[in-house]
Amino acid sequence: MANHEEEMKARMLSGEFGDPIDMIAVNEAWAKILHDEAAKNPKKIYHEISGLWARDSGKVAYEGRTSEPISIPMGAKILCFNRDSDNEKAPELGLVWVEE
Repeated sequence: MANHEEEMKARMLSGEFGDPIDMIAVNEAWAKILHDEAAKNPKKIYHEISGLWARDSGKVAYEGRTSEPISIPMGAKILCFNRDSDNEKAPELGLVWVEE
């Protein structure tokens, strides 16, 4: 990030963003730098929704509960992982949403 800070300082000193400095243009330049960096290093971040336990009755196949409020963005990928555990009380599945 230090290189980007130096780049932005040089761009401001060169007058690229006007005099006085147009902070909206500076913010847009920073947004482009950050967007380009994120595109180079895509990371997936997994957010836990709940563990899921099998249920034998009715229409419900698995059941779980959240431990905190959750907001899942529209279009987010939702995955359900198999969990292997020797603990009888551990959930059989893990439900997550993925931030890319």
